[in-house]
Amino acid sequence: MFKGEKNKANVDSPERLNRLVSGTSLDGNLTTESSIRVDGTINGDVTCNGKIVLGTEGTIIGDVVSTQAEIEGSVEGDLQVEDLLILQKTAIVKGAIKTGRLVIEDGAQIGGNVQTGDLPIANSQSSSSRKKSKSTSSPQESDVVY
Repeated sequence: MFKGEKNKANVDSPERLNRLVSGTSLDGNLTTESSIRVDGTINGDVTCNGKIVLGTEGTIIGDVVSTQAEIEGSVEGDLQVEDLLILQKTAIVKGAIKTGRLVIEDGAQIGGNVQTGDLPIANSQSSSSRKKSKSTSSPQESDVVY
């Protein structure tokens, strides 16, 4: 009747949730097709085709690529999140962030460039160079600091 429906795997189902508990460390790259929660340490790049949750005790030293992410711990590397990135107040990110949407809670720390939405990096750089070239102020006026 509903042939093949029993074989469909739901990526968000609790049975498919991966977990790296506190006190556990992984050296090497990690790739997963489902969501993952990390409370331990990963020394390597993480690619997640679902949501990654990095707990307050969690640390990732490497780049992270995922569909969604909620960060409470520490990331030393670039974050590339396709949809929504949530940085909780305990989050520390030392690297560039590129995401579709971003929520930053008061207290979160970011040490790197942030790009949100669909705006390509090249457009934002060229617009700033255009602003500099259109400036007609004399050198003496530009040296004044208020």
